[in-house]
Amino acid sequence: MRKTGMFVITGLLLAANVQAVPACQEPAAVARAFFEATSGDNGFVLDAPQALVSDGFGKALRGERACQAREQGICNIDWDPWLDAQDADIEGPVTYQWKGATADTGMVEIHYAVEKQAFVSRVPMVRQGKGCWQADDLISNNGRSLRRILAQPVP
Repeated sequence: MRKTGMFVITGLLLAANVQAVPACQEPAAVARAFFEATSGDNGFVLDAPQALVSDGFGKALRGERACQAREQGICNIDWDPWLDAQDADIEGPVTYQWKGATADTGMVEIHYAVEKQAFVSRVPMVRQGKGCWQADDLISNNGRSLRRILAQPVP
């Protein structure tokens, strides 16, 4: 009985340690949070939570949002980068696949369907500050880099 109790206590301590690891240290979890916060009815990519995106990418997103407010319309994008279109719906299950490049960079491939067609968007990731991963760009299914598009002068 005593050994069983020790195993239970040890198991609980190990579980507590695993849960103590911040979610921001898992790049696929950060990419998932970014996707869920900025797709579908949940939101738009320009409104990405600041904690989920790198400083440079966040600055580009905020700049586009400010431009759209100032111009009362479209600046560099008028489409949803997740959909490669203005209107459509994400269908079926969404999966996330991490592809590390270095200790502080990599990419998460996000697989989903739009109008029964398979889509793969890529989210380059960088590790910042306290070891937290952040999205550094969004590369659409058609290969368009959102960060590169937002860096263009407003037409």
